[in-house]
Amino acid sequence: MTSIRTFATIMTLGLAFQAASAADVNNIKPLNSIAFEVNGSIITYRDIERLTQELSGRNKDIPREQLVQAAKTRLLERALLADAAKQQGLKVPQEMIDVELVRRAKAENTTIATLYAQAAANGYRRSAYRLEVAKDLLIEHMMSNLNSEVKITQNQIDDALKSGRNLPAGEPYTVYTIRRIILHADSQENMDGIGQRLQQIANAIAHGSDFATMAKRYSQEPQAANGGLHDDITDMMLPENVEELLHQLQPTQATVPLRAGNTWQIVQFLEKRTETNPEKMQREAVRRMLVRQAQQENQAQFLEQLQQSAVLREY
Repeated sequence: MTSIRTFATIMTLGLAFQAASAADVNNIKPLNSIAFEVNGSIITYRDIERLTQELSGRNKDIPREQLVQAAKTRLLERALLADAAKQQGLKVPQEMIDVELVRRAKAENTTIATLYAQAAANGYRRSAYRLEVAKDLLIEHMMSNLNSEVKITQNQIDDALKSGRNLPAGEPYTVYTIRRIILHADSQENMDGIGQRLQQIANAIAHGSDFATMAKRYSQEPQAANGGLHDDITDMMLPENVEELLHQLQPTQATVPLRAGNTWQIVQFLEKRTETNPEKMQREAVRRMLVRQAQQENQAQFLEQLQQSAVLREY
């Protein structure tokens, strides 16, 4: 159910499935038969066919055999990430699934009932569809954890500019001024408690408490001394889920408490401006390029580690 990333990323795990024959691709075995078992998670031929059909709708010029291979690899990746999240003790409450369904329905300009109906047409019962949504949320959290570790320094940008290689062209970009309250958890066991604490802070703000004052009192980052103020935020600096909500805010509005990596965060949007300085635009374009490269490397390394330790059975 999660959107499919680039084929280059998907195919990094393809070796695990190369033993599958072209005959299996053509559904010689019943769709409900087990194709693979990954750390105890079952992948059926129906799962492979379902994802292949989804891919084919968006990639009509790619041969079916390649799409099947990509579907198998994506399902392996998904199973590995979901298992890793389970091993870390990550959980998705039913309320979080409900919130995600509301978000998806709004994004697709439809209703939750229609989402369930579409899932049923693809062979998912209601409970199974909700489980898939929960897996999506776990995987997003895993990726957010990896991506939050990426920090690009000014020296790295300088080195890239001096390298002489082809670099992306600078374009005007948006700079946000925000205030943030961030609380850190020292373990997964403390995450729920930290989230409840931040919810209490959010409730106080909703009932009139000043955001900057609350940031000075509670936020756990250096900017807390200045009321949590950040005046140079651009895209790909904040966690993905925080950034997504930031784009939807009006001035003085704040996000709900959001879990990001080993933190909980609230962001208040103050204002934004468009940067058109040519030198700054070039540096920002290079920074985003380096961020994407680092994220891809982190994900590839993490998935490779999971694959090396996985128990994979082919039927």
